[in-house]
Amino acid sequence: MALLRDTVTPEKLTPEQGALRTEARRRLAQLAPLETWEGWEATALIHEMRVQHVEIEMQNEELQHSVADLEFERRHYHALYEHAPSAYFTLNAAGDILDVNLAGTRLLGFQRDQLRLRPFRLFLVPEQRAGFASVLDTLTQAQSSRTHLFTLEQRGGERLEVQLQGLTLPSPAQEPPSVLITLMDITPLSQARAHLEHLNATLEHRVSQDTRALLDLNAQLHHQARHDFLTGLPNRAAFADALRGALDGLHQHGQDFAVLFFDVDRFKVINDSLGHPAGDQVLVELSRRLREVTRPEDDLSRLGGDEFAILLHSVTDPEIIPSVIARMDAAVQRPFVLEGQELYLTVSTGILLVGDGYHTAEEVVRDVDVALYQAKRGGNAGSKVFVPSMRDEARGRLELEAQLHHALERHELVVHYQPIVALESGQVLGLEALVRWQHPQRGLLLPGVFIPLAEELELVGEIDRWVLMETQRQTARWRLDRAGTHPLWMNVNVAAQNLEQIRQVTDQLLMHATPAPWRVLVEITERVLTSREEGDPGTLEALRLAQVELVLDDFGMGFSSLSALHRFPVRMLKIDRSFVAALDENASLIRAIVLMGEALGLTVVAEGVETQEHQRALLELGLKVAQGWLFAAALPPEEVEAYLRTNHRLE
Repeated sequence: MALLRDTVTPEKLTPEQGALRTEARRRLAQLAPLETWEGWEATALIHEMRVQHVEIEMQNEELQHSVADLEFERRHYHALYEHAPSAYFTLNAAGDILDVNLAGTRLLGFQRDQLRLRPFRLFLVPEQRAGFASVLDTLTQAQSSRTHLFTLEQRGGERLEVQLQGLTLPSPAQEPPSVLITLMDITPLSQARAHLEHLNATLEHRVSQDTRALLDLNAQLHHQARHDFLTGLPNRAAFADALRGALDGLHQHGQDFAVLFFDVDRFKVINDSLGHPAGDQVLVELSRRLREVTRPEDDLSRLGGDEFAILLHSVTDPEIIPSVIARMDAAVQRPFVLEGQELYLTVSTGILLVGDGYHTAEEVVRDVDVALYQAKRGGNAGSKVFVPSMRDEARGRLELEAQLHHALERHELVVHYQPIVALESGQVLGLEALVRWQHPQRGLLLPGVFIPLAEELELVGEIDRWVLMETQRQTARWRLDRAGTHPLWMNVNVAAQNLEQIRQVTDQLLMHATPAPWRVLVEITERVLTSREEGDPGTLEALRLAQVELVLDDFGMGFSSLSALHRFPVRMLKIDRSFVAALDENASLIRAIVLMGEALGLTVVAEGVETQEHQRALLELGLKVAQGWLFAAALPPEEVEAYLRTNHRLE
């Protein structure tokens, strides 16, 4: 009995047991008392047993409630597991599938029964199975794992990209652990990422291409800014930079250098006769030849048009310059072949030896340009080395340009007339009107001095019109009785570059008839017949209405075609004085021109006849008409009428 009392001593109960005991006694007090035998020990024992019985019933009730709660929770979590949007797979330690939810079956495309107890790794692509085994080992040891990416193969063979997260499930100590893995289909995300990566790669490629294109364009623009587009040579800006660098070397290290400017003689004739495309071909070929004869360390540039420059570095001996020019001339003088036609070119060269007195590129360009101008004045294929006195002459040229603008308004231009005669008899057949400038300080200036300036200043058309008007006025002043005889020619030089300009000059012939016995002929150069406007029928008709007949001056020096002589109102050919000056060399050519002129019904005139030897030789070659100092120089107007009346027969 003592032992029983000890077992139910209130001090030995836990708080939970004490609360249970109290509740049991409360319930027991509500029951009817039991009949017991005498003695308090039996009564107490029976009471204690009844209390314990009530406790057991209460514990059973709690267990039933717990079982119900657990069942509810089990069903709840099973529903969550089964219907979760993510795919759940329960695996054993070997990786076999113990259970799978609906999302998992849909993901793989198999029924639940088809998946159970099958190794999960079989649904992974082969190259990832070893990696999954490592993840599984980590899960069984570390209770959880980080996120991993795997590729699944569905039943139909389609591949899915999934994100795997693992969790180790609790299990009895004696049993191997099981693992819950969660799979999320990230295929759309992977595809989007792949597409984005492709777009990024494409964008990077395009950006790279565009960047390269911009860099190439920038390099191209930089190259174009410093190189001539036609020949590929450095241009004027690049040459100026080279000059500045050479000047720095001169002043810092005493490295002397020289500069050559040169341009093609009569290059405009090529453009006017054969067209600008042909001229461009000549420039390209000329550039190629010049590269071949230029030292690698020197700078060859095209400054514009037909003008080129060479910067010769480290010129310690000026005597090397003639050899440079000789190489350049040899390269230029080889014939250029265009459309089966051979062209022979020459160049004029200005030379400057650069010393300590020069400090800027502009100073260098100024003086070598002056030297080139002087070389061109000396004739074709000339060269001049700059000397300081040339600057004064250049300044004089600038002054002459300024004064030429006012020459007409100040009545400083005059016209002189040179007779055109029958070569054998000396009989006067006509006159050639030649403009002169009676300069107030420099005296009488010939056309070669100021007409090129007038062309540059675009004054030549105005001068041409004035000469024609003045010639018509002058012929009206001369009183010559030529009744019943052929009219006299009055050849008027016109410096126009094309037929349209000639028409503008000769329009006044329609309004002001030339008095008898004169007939006006307009002298032009061959390049006019090959200009781009040559085929304008309106211009040709206007010339015919004005009864304008053309004279080709300096015939044989340029380019023209026989068909042009037929198409245009050409009346006369004038053989250039340079052919007459070298009769022995040019006799056959002069004879050919005479025969051609006769065949075409044209009058052929020899210019520059100065000696009786010239007269005799030309007569033998068939020439009948000439002009030159042998017969008379160009005469002022006041001497012409007397010359015509007293010195030569007019009938």
